[in-house]
Amino acid sequence: MASKAKTVLLLKAKDSEITPDPETHLIHILRNLRNVAFLHQLFPPPRTVRAVHRACFFEDIDISKWAEKKNFAVGEATSKIAASLLQLNTLGKETGNAKQLCRLIVSSGVDNFPKPLLLPCSQKNRGAITTFLTENDFQVTSVMCYRTECNPKMKECFENLIISQGIPNIIVFFSPSGVEFSCEIIKAFSETPQCIAVGPTTEQAILEANLNLCKVSREPNPDCILEAVKSLM
Repeated sequence: MASKAKTVLLLKAKDSEITPDPETHLIHILRNLRNVAFLHQLFPPPRTVRAVHRACFFEDIDISKWAEKKNFAVGEATSKIAASLLQLNTLGKETGNAKQLCRLIVSSGVDNFPKPLLLPCSQKNRGAITTFLTENDFQVTSVMCYRTECNPKMKECFENLIISQGIPNIIVFFSPSGVEFSCEIIKAFSETPQCIAVGPTTEQAILEANLNLCKVSREPNPDCILEAVKSLM
C-alpha cells in the first residue's frame, strides 16, 4: 500500500507586498539616500531593495553614483532584484545568510569603507548585521524603510488549508517574523508539524518559539530548500 503524500507549507511573505511606510520613516531614508557620495549600500532581504527603489522613484533621487561604490546583497534573489530595480551590481550573491555576507564585507578590509554602510531594514531588525560589523570597526547606519506586519487573514488561511488538505506535515519558515506571527496558531494544531528553517536567524526564532525544528536549509535557494524537505520525507 502506497504511503500518503506529505503536505508541505511554505510560509513566506510576497516580496511585492510592502506595507506603505509612515511618512516620517520615508523622509528618514530619503535623507540618507541623498548622501550617495558617502555611503555604500547593504541589502539584506529583497524587500529592502523594493523599499529603496520606491523611495528613489517618488522623490526622483539620482542613484547613478551608487554604481561607483561597493554594494552588497544577501543571496542571489536580492542581488537579482538590485540589478533589475536599481541597476546595481552587488557583492554577496553567493552568500546564504546575513552572517556570511558580514564575513565577506569584513574580508574586504575596513580601510575600504571610510564612510558608513547604509542598512535599510524593517522595524523588526534584530541588529545582528550592525553588531557584527561594528565589532569589526565598520560604521553602519541603519534606516527603517518598511514595516513587517502580520497578514490579518493568516488564521483564516490556516483554517482553510486544514479543511482542504489537512494539517501540514512540514512547514518551511523563511523569516523570524513568519515564526512570530504563526507560532500560536501552529501550537493549537492537534498534530505537530515538522519545521524547516531557512537561515540561522529563523532557526533561532523557531527554537525560541518551542516549535518542532527538524532541519535547517543551508542556503535560501530552491535547491537547498528542496533538499531539506526531501530529508524529512
